[in-house]
Amino acid sequence: MKFKPALMLASFLLAFLLFTACEETTNTTEPNPTVAGPDSMKATSKNETTVSLRWKLSPDESKTYFKDYVLYISPGAFAPRVIPKGTNTIDITGLSDGTIYTFELRARNIDDKESVKSAKIQWSPAFRFTKNINDEPIRVYETASQFGSGLQLFDPNSGKPRTLKVASGEFWNLGLYTKSGELSFYTANYIADKNLYNFPTKPSYTTEISEDIFLTNSLDNVYDSQALNARNFSKNYYIDLTDTDFKNGVVIIVRTKAPGQTDWNYAKVLIKPGSTGGLLQGTPDNRYIECEISFQKKVGVPYAKPIN
Repeated sequence: MKFKPALMLASFLLAFLLFTACEETTNTTEPNPTVAGPDSMKATSKNETTVSLRWKLSPDESKTYFKDYVLYISPGAFAPRVIPKGTNTIDITGLSDGTIYTFELRARNIDDKESVKSAKIQWSPAFRFTKNINDEPIRVYETASQFGSGLQLFDPNSGKPRTLKVASGEFWNLGLYTKSGELSFYTANYIADKNLYNFPTKPSYTTEISEDIFLTNSLDNVYDSQALNARNFSKNYYIDLTDTDFKNGVVIIVRTKAPGQTDWNYAKVLIKPGSTGGLLQGTPDNRYIECEISFQKKVGVPYAKPIN
């Protein structure tokens, strides 16, 4: 009888341990894995309040524990935006031109745990122009034309682009030259240096063209991740509009510096394809190219600044 209490205590402890072990085994669940983040974000400025983003989808989208994406925007009072899986392009509205925004996209699993890595870019919206100061299509005419052969990307007085004659060469940024079998789009500075036109007053703006081009018929197609000021520019670069690669449209990148400015305004210029093929439209001697312009009014904002 002396050993009965000890035996009962041992039995109680064994039962308690077994019960506790059973409880721990039953309630333990493995957490869902963290999903891989999206990658390679690019952007384009659709107008002065809208930026369009595009990215490479997370490789984990097919996993059962993948949920969606979350986009963070700063600066400003932007709530995190939830983006459904399978989506790789989105337009962000309500922005301010000239403001450099940071866009950061992360993936989430079904536990709302976000990916460690993200797709990230800095970008600014820019004004989009399809009409000139007269609310007409932006057309730049051949050398023999009675109309303007020069283009001012943005006239600060009217707030729009202007097509100008030689008499207003002081304000040219770009010019169309069609003499001696040429069909070229030059910087106004190059035109002045080579005396291709007899300007009464030489161009007061410094304008340069990037060596990079985009073969497309729409500015909306020009998604990019490289800051425009990281590209190679020169006033001696030009576009040979007879190049058959350009017949369906081409976008060039331009920067211009007004008198007294210490930094650049950046722009993208679409030269639209004609209805019959090629870029030159109309009939002699008033043939022309038609343009669409994305222009960043704020000095020193090169649209993009990638974030590593």
